[in-house]
Formats: sequence, C-alpha cells, structure tokens
Amino acid sequence: MEQEKLTLEERIARAARSQAASPETAAKLVQRFAQLHTTHIFHGTADLELMYGQIGPYMNQIEDDILYYSGFCHSINLAFTNGAPQAESGVPFRPTLGTRASNAVVLLGLMLLDHAKNRGWDNEVYHCTRMTLGQYLDALEMLAFPGNEEAARKFRHWRELFLELYAPSDPLGDVLAALLRQYIHGWKTFDCLDHVLRCMEGLSDYLEEEQTAALDRECREAMRQCIAGMGLTGVEVVEEDEREQYPDPAGHYMALALSYSWDVPDPAGEGISAGDVREQIFLSDRDFSPASLRALAGEAPAPGFQALLEQLASEQQLYAAMSEVNESVSNLFMLWVGPYLWM
Repeated sequence: MEQEKLTLEERIARAARSQAASPETAAKLVQRFAQLHTTHIFHGTADLELMYGQIGPYMNQIEDDILYYSGFCHSINLAFTNGAPQAESGVPFRPTLGTRASNAVVLLGLMLLDHAKNRGWDNEVYHCTRMTLGQYLDALEMLAFPGNEEAARKFRHWRELFLELYAPSDPLGDVLAALLRQYIHGWKTFDCLDHVLRCMEGLSDYLEEEQTAALDRECREAMRQCIAGMGLTGVEVVEEDEREQYPDPAGHYMALALSYSWDVPDPAGEGISAGDVREQIFLSDRDFSPASLRALAGEAPAPGFQALLEQLASEQQLYAAMSEVNESVSNLFMLWVGPYLWM
C-alpha cells in the first residue's frame, strides 16, 4: 500500500490538531498527567521558590504524595480551605480562594501555559493541553468522579455554566490563556491601588526620616555651640551623610503614584519565555474594600493622595475587578485542581 504523502501545509495542520483521537486517548492523557512527577510542571528552582512563598507549609503537609501532580493539587486545596476569608455580607472585595491559594492557582496556570505554548520541556503536559476543551472535560468527568455522584453533579453544573463562556471545540491551551488574561485584567485595578498605597507609605517614611534628620542637625549644631563655649580644642562633631532630598517630596511621590504602567505582557504572547509574568501579577494581601481605602485616604500624608484614593475607591469598579479575579481563579481551580483531588 502506497504511503500517504502530505504537503508541508497539511503536516502543520495535522500537527496542530488535538493529540486525543478518541475519548479513551483523552482519558489516558489526563490519567498520565495526574500521575506526572510534580517537578516536571515547574520551570526550575525559581518557580518552586515562588510556589513555596505562597503555599509552602501546605506543600510540606502532603509528604510523598506531593511528588505527583494530583498530590500537589491537594496542597493548593489545603491552602484554600485554611486561608480563604470568611464569607462576608454584601459585596466581596477579597479573593474567594484566599490570596495565597489564588496566587498559587495563577502561578500553576502560568506554568501550564508555558508547556501549552511549547515553552516548557515536558511532552505529557504539552499533549494534554492540546486537547479540545470538550475532550478534556469529558476525560475529567470519566476519571475523577466514579462512585461519587454528588461531586460529579457539582462538576456537571459548573461545566454547563463554563461552556456558556467557551465552546467545547476550543483548544484547551487557548482557554487557559484566556482565563489568565481575564485574571490579569481584573488584577490590574488592585495592583494600581497597591502601587499608590506603596507611594503613600514611601512619602510617610520620607517625611518621618526628614523630621529625624532635622533633629539630628539641631543636636549637632547645639553640640558645636557647647564645645565652642567651653573653649575645647581638637574636638569635632562628626557629620552624618545627608540622605537624598527632594525639593518637593509630596510632588515626587505623587508623580510616582501617577506613573503606574498598565502594560502587562500577554501571558500567551509568542515573545514570552518561561518564567516571565510570574510574581509581578500576584495579588497583594491588602484589604481593598472601599471602607478601608476611604479610611486610608483620611490618613494620607498629602491632599493629592487623599483625592486620588477617593477617586480610585469606586465600589462598582472594585466589585467588577474582583469579580473578574474570582471568576478566572475559580475556573482555573475547577479545570486544573479540583477534579484531581478525586483521582
């Protein structure tokens, strides 16, 4: 039988299609992924240190099971169950999974995306992320919930809602990238606020240090006068190195606050290499509720900061941004963590 000959374009098109030729193949890919050695997910010690910075104590609790991807998912779940905030009445302005668990899920998503974009080096992850979303969800349901109808029912309910946002035919890697973009879009609002608050703290520290420096200068001048009055010779007052001073410190720090850059690299961009866009998009553990921000505005070290914070502390804007963060992180959790807790 003559071997089928393909053009270069046909070969590229075939290579781009999902590796899961059947439901059984998809299930095998997911099963191998669940049993994958955890170190194959990380891109060296830098990623491992970042993850330990978020959920290290919970990773240590898992012991030997942490060696496998499904066991590693339990460490993220422990961080969630132990670190999520209590349910609040009214509008939530904190991540529903808790700050550290949310950061861990986002970091996991970024690492998996690197593999999906062939920026990693493990073929198991790469092939798994080349399935369609529908194939992947079918495989998860087949493998994760046999004998647990309640868990399966909750997963199916989430799946129905999720498929209103993404088509079953969408490539899984593209869905992963879209969820991370959604997270970053919401995260920017809180990172901008965090940037402004850091500038406020910088100005407060500067003003306090200036007061201390002024007292030191007065003390040294008094010592010189005392020495001169006593007629002592050969005694000198040691001069301290003056710290850098700004003619208008409030204006300097306000300019810094207004210089926040909204340009964040696209995590799925072709020019992004493994390790990029990592801790720079972690959530801060601050209280970003409007009431807290208004209280901080009242303590602002300069009127400009007070006006800026009051402008940024919009309940509608904060709610929309945190809704994006929570929706994207929750969906990432359900795709890449939750089902593996049952495998």
